[in-house]
Amino acid sequence: MSIKSKLYCCLSICIPFAITLFYVWSTAADVAFRDDMYLIKGGFVEKYCDGSLAFGDLWRPTALNRILGYGAIQWVNMKIFGMNSRIIVLLIPFLILASAILIYRDYRKSLLPRCSMEFITASFFLLSLVIFSVIQWEGLTYAYGFVFQAPMPFFIASFISLELFVTRSDLKYWFPAFVFPTLAILVFGGNLAFVFAPSLGSTFLCYLLIHHFKLAKDCWFRLLLISIFLIAIACLYLYRIHENDYFSSSSGLLDKIMIIMISPTNALQFLLAALGASVVGVNVADMYLSFQFMATLGMFVLFLYGLSMYLFVASKLYKITYLPLYLIMQSFFYIVFMMIGRFGYGIDYGMASRYTCISIYGLVGSLWMIIFFLVNSNNIKPYKRILLYMPAVVIFSGILVTSIVEWRIQPHRQAYFKKLHEIALRVDTATDEELSKFEERPALVRGSLKILRDCNLNVYRSSSPPDLSH
Repeated sequence: MSIKSKLYCCLSICIPFAITLFYVWSTAADVAFRDDMYLIKGGFVEKYCDGSLAFGDLWRPTALNRILGYGAIQWVNMKIFGMNSRIIVLLIPFLILASAILIYRDYRKSLLPRCSMEFITASFFLLSLVIFSVIQWEGLTYAYGFVFQAPMPFFIASFISLELFVTRSDLKYWFPAFVFPTLAILVFGGNLAFVFAPSLGSTFLCYLLIHHFKLAKDCWFRLLLISIFLIAIACLYLYRIHENDYFSSSSGLLDKIMIIMISPTNALQFLLAALGASVVGVNVADMYLSFQFMATLGMFVLFLYGLSMYLFVASKLYKITYLPLYLIMQSFFYIVFMMIGRFGYGIDYGMASRYTCISIYGLVGSLWMIIFFLVNSNNIKPYKRILLYMPAVVIFSGILVTSIVEWRIQPHRQAYFKKLHEIALRVDTATDEELSKFEERPALVRGSLKILRDCNLNVYRSSSPPDLSH
């Protein structure tokens, strides 16, 4: 790779990364917020403060998800930095950067040697704009957003490792094939752990169908071996998953499925609106668009997924990599699983920004397949080529509008976190209305803040300045 190509490669990733890092740096504040309140009062933070913290407290489920990695990082944060929420938030852009680099690795491999490095890096800049989009602002502005962002690079690395392990017999692929899935599921799985099995299974089923199940015996052996290992990891993850959950729910899985079956039309609208929110952010939708428009946009995304999978087969991208297909499967199943768990909260609940941390990668996989098809189709008719440009136009129009709106909101969001900092410092006299600004029950917020104060953590530690936003 020439120096010029390396420069283009660096810029295609680093420019969007720098913009996102600046957004996080200028917005996030050093204050506990939202879901973190559950982890403080009666959670592992309180256990840390009274000196009784054990591994079981970090392994404790939250909404049927294990957040061991986040708990471990918070433990280090409390021990060294006094639970500085800002430090964790600033780690998030680097998690996204890791995902971008992993995707670029396979993206470059898929287009070489047919395309020049200049074209590859320039076109990947478009994918980077999606990956680093501020449409995912909820996952960029407070510490618990780490739980939504951390799984992606580990699951992408897991899929790449497993793909190499199954399709190639080289011993060097064995170690990462067992290590990355372990880290992804047991440590950083979060809300993606349940999605990994159907996403991985459907992708490898496509692999088997394309090859008509005619695989070498050693390939079948590796497939069986890794399946047994993943089942063992899943059993360990699920063992006593319902016990002592931070977010205990009175309704079980069957009850939630029954609610969906009673209102299938509304459930479909929920699903479509959630998919549409990966293109146009929820704040744009609330201010300028109707719910019906977002559902229609979701139909476009669903059609794009189907078109992309057709192009995946037609262009024979499967001969090089299955990663873009996995990204689409992961996004789709994530939205489906999220719908099952959140449908009861309202028909528009799936449009929340925190869910776009995952769903935007389906768009990345689709754009990747379209680009690959276009560069490998010399005789495609001009009108068909123009039609294939249209999804990119829609996606980047949505990202542009969303970015403009979110950057206009950014000063208000920054001021909001400053206000929370000030309220926390006078927790004894703060009203319930003020404490509700932390977006949790006032009683829980007050109790959690008092624990932080008694333990000299977060905004109450001696080194905490009144304003960390500059």
